[in-house]
Amino acid sequence: MDFFHDKVRGTWFGKCLAGAIGMPFEGVPYTVDLKEDDICLTDVPNDDLELQLVWMDLLKRKGCAMQYEDLAELWLNKICHGCDEYSIAIHNMQHGFLPPSSGWKNNFFASGMGATIRSEIWALIFAGRPDAAAHFARMDAECDHWGDGVRGEIFMAHAEAHACINSDIKAALKFAFNEINDKQCRLYQELAKVFDRYENSISEADARKEMLLTIQRHQNFTDCVMNLCFIVHALLYGEGDFLKTVLLTVAFGRDTDCTAASCGAFLGIAGGMKIMPEKFLDKVNEKLALSDFVTSIDGVPLTLTELVDQTMALREKLLPELPDTPYPAYRPFEPQPGMPDLDKSRWLIIDGEKHDADAIKRKLQETGRCPEELREFVVDFDTLFMDISKYTNQAGKLHLFSFLTVNNSDVIPEEIVCSATADTGMRMWMDDRRLMNHHSRQKMLPSFHRAEGGGAFALPLQSGSRHLFHLELFYCLPPLRFCVMFGNIYNDHLDGFDFDI
Repeated sequence: MDFFHDKVRGTWFGKCLAGAIGMPFEGVPYTVDLKEDDICLTDVPNDDLELQLVWMDLLKRKGCAMQYEDLAELWLNKICHGCDEYSIAIHNMQHGFLPPSSGWKNNFFASGMGATIRSEIWALIFAGRPDAAAHFARMDAECDHWGDGVRGEIFMAHAEAHACINSDIKAALKFAFNEINDKQCRLYQELAKVFDRYENSISEADARKEMLLTIQRHQNFTDCVMNLCFIVHALLYGEGDFLKTVLLTVAFGRDTDCTAASCGAFLGIAGGMKIMPEKFLDKVNEKLALSDFVTSIDGVPLTLTELVDQTMALREKLLPELPDTPYPAYRPFEPQPGMPDLDKSRWLIIDGEKHDADAIKRKLQETGRCPEELREFVVDFDTLFMDISKYTNQAGKLHLFSFLTVNNSDVIPEEIVCSATADTGMRMWMDDRRLMNHHSRQKMLPSFHRAEGGGAFALPLQSGSRHLFHLELFYCLPPLRFCVMFGNIYNDHLDGFDFDI
């Protein structure tokens, strides 16, 4: 038991230490030349760890009998706010889309890193039973992810549950890779390249160059396929050395706090505390840095020692509860006919080469409705992120018009945030006020806190008001999507902002 206790402490210690090393570079699009002597540690809350402590509360109460409904209840009652896939999942659950549909519906970030970073709790409790670790990781991930976003957490849970017992990093990674049951998915295809380079004795420097050219520039810095490739690359070439491994993954940039934390935890699982660098042993605080929503849960571990002890207790309690029959492999959620729509909207889409957009705008402002002769150009959408690829006109412009009616009286106007993004340059007006002039040509990232391909900004709106929105999109080449959505200062998606024409 002392052997396993050391691994559990090494896991959580390594996650905290490595996550703090990577934190200052989170999201950077460039490579990071971080040296050991330049490491600066900041003790701040990190969702890599925090959400796993919330799951521990559920495991204490429900054990192996936990169901999707239990996870949904936890999300809705304990996790009040979140960004990106967290926010979308919470919004879906609030409207009756329970897991696994909550991770699929309208989820632009379905392949984000938000679930991949939550794998350790399942691997530690169900060490030696990778199928069980993967099963509960899948249930966890399907709350707010789909497809590769779920496969990412399953991959890590498989590998970590294997490494807990066998302590062989490379064997554990290869075991998890072979367990991916969809050989055509993007995660399998990209990880295959990482393993091929390593197994064919390609140098770390040359392997890194190849990855920088082919995968490092994904539009979403939290993309789990890209970041898992960095993690596996670093674990293979790091040869079990903590700082070497962590610095290798941080050097890629992008989601550095998550990639570093995952590497640190994996090394702790495989090697325990003995592989931790001695000079940093006193740099991880015994008291965990946690957000208020976590510390408000009765019995949640507040210190590293409590976290280790509670993990060990849960393992001792739950491992005997597992059935002898292996759990089945992951199959992505498939929507059923008749599922309701959450985000209906209607837009008038005009080809700027064929119509006078300014005259149309004046007509809309005067009458408050779409002219009959333009009705054929009105398009209905039932998704939050709208694909207009079939309306593109090569190098020309598209003009999109719709009336926004504000039917939300619960939110303070000064706390309303508008996020407007597109896969091309855009300008946007509300009535006669220009809100945006954006020409970056970045692929859109529709978010309230890191919008790309547009922007997110405060837009006070009074309940009951009606406004004409006009989007002008430049150089409209397919594929092309756009999104205009409303949230609050906590990154929550808001209802009652209805586009129609």
